Amino acid sequence: RVLAELLGELISRCALITLMYQSSRAAEHSNAEHADIVQAMAARDEALAVRLMHEHLLNVEQGLAFDRQQPVNDLSMALSF
Repeated sequence: RVLAELLGELISRCALITLMYQSSRAAEHSNAEHADIVQAMAARDEALAVRLMHEHLLNVEQGLAFDRQQPVNDLSMALSF
């Protein structure tokens, strides 16, 4: 139960960070990657799903721009105050 709660909090924080620091172009690419990961899991291709998830996490990390002077979207603006 404790691990599930920690994971839930981590997922929520990650979502907020990507909303604030990820461009809409990177978010679209991320969405396509999610679809590919789900397809691999549906096909029960564990090796492919693991590889795609690893690549996805690297792409998300590379797509974050923490040096932005202006918020990326309305949610970013609301959370920055």
